[in-house]
Amino acid sequence: FKVRYSDELLEEIRSRNDIIDVISQYVTLKRSGRNYFGLCPFHNEKSPSFSVSPDKQIFHCFGCGVGGNVFHFIQKIENISFVESVQILAERVGVKLPTLTSYEDEKVAKLKAKVYDVNQFTAEFYHKNLYRPESKPGQEYIKKRKLDNNTLKSFMIGYSGQFDELYKALRKEGFEDEEILASGLVNKSEKGMYIDRYRNRVMFPIQDVRNRVIAFGGRVLDDSKPKYINSPENIVYSKGRNLFGLNVAKRFNPGVMKRLLIVEGYMDAISLFQRGITNVVASLGTALTDAQGRLLRKSTEQVILGYDADGAGQAAIVRGMEILQSMGCDIRVLQISGAKDPDEFVIKYGPDRFKKYMDDAISVVEYKVKNLKKELNTDNVSDKIKFLNAIAKILSEVNNNMEREVYVDKIAQTYNISKQAIYAEINKRLYSSKGASPKTLEAKPNVIRPKQEEKVDVLFAEVETLDK
Repeated sequence: FKVRYSDELLEEIRSRNDIIDVISQYVTLKRSGRNYFGLCPFHNEKSPSFSVSPDKQIFHCFGCGVGGNVFHFIQKIENISFVESVQILAERVGVKLPTLTSYEDEKVAKLKAKVYDVNQFTAEFYHKNLYRPESKPGQEYIKKRKLDNNTLKSFMIGYSGQFDELYKALRKEGFEDEEILASGLVNKSEKGMYIDRYRNRVMFPIQDVRNRVIAFGGRVLDDSKPKYINSPENIVYSKGRNLFGLNVAKRFNPGVMKRLLIVEGYMDAISLFQRGITNVVASLGTALTDAQGRLLRKSTEQVILGYDADGAGQAAIVRGMEILQSMGCDIRVLQISGAKDPDEFVIKYGPDRFKKYMDDAISVVEYKVKNLKKELNTDNVSDKIKFLNAIAKILSEVNNNMEREVYVDKIAQTYNISKQAIYAEINKRLYSSKGASPKTLEAKPNVIRPKQEEKVDVLFAEVETLDK
């Protein structure tokens, strides 16, 4: 049995969600004529072919062909059902929705709801368990990390028990085996025994931006491996689509944050929060994903990458920069010294010094140039030429002419290279990519405009006929 929201209700929600405002949370848009243009979030491109019409309240990509209204955009960008997109946009503008049967298969929808309930019960169960006398190992770890009750409560930190304690508690609460197994919190052995996935570990519930518990991470307290066990992906959890602690950061920093620091691990984020740095989240794994990048893009004006100083952390910075740059984010890179990660640094040197490092976080260009300098000896003529060519390549990718000029001035002074030489190399790359020869020493802006506004309007008229 399937039901749909009334056309009148859908129209109210759509009219109250301006498509420019909604899409601007994910894509950097610039006005050109009557419409707005940006890089398409649904396929890789260097020239903006993604168009949004404020008059018709629809979008269309002339590169990959995707298009529709604000519901379709949220549905595709968040990889969710149409009904879920309606729910998100209704919540955004304060429209209360009637209770309806989802477009999803009714059985699957009910199972998802039950798994959310299982997760919530489990988070509360583990949190209460932390304070029991039998949980002394977990309490010792919390004491060692100097975590106070406010932090424990904000992140719902807990402690898992023995063998099948959770399974028994869930069954006693009335949950069925199918629901419990679907959550990934309990495994069933070949002999038919039900065993808790997490045993004798400090537990970190993972919540989405709607404060729903979707997964868990569990840290071992001895030298056994693995150090962390994380929930498998399941009916309510997709690792690459969420950020640990974003719901907490939003609670303490409502609205669009001025800046947001992203770190690698649970304890990095929790330790910083404990010491007053509340605008911090952790990626659930080292590599940042496109979906996580979109979450950051719509949550903050500036993203500071604060990954560890090891090889994996530095590789993650490069990957993160690529993703966030393609989305038009203002990116900075944290540069700390004297500690292997933010957790160790803030404990060792305190929050004030850490905040100073956040204030001094460097730009993407500065980070790339700094890494180049480590690899090349600019006192050597051959290396200095390689350095100049590499810098020119980096600067040719900077689209803002004023920003590029600032970097050229700084690099010319710092490394004793003439500005004319740098501009000449930049222009070689800019013009060769367009199949032309450089004519001036000044870098020209990369402005992309539709060739014919009339063609754009005709295509928008076609898009407007999409199903509502």
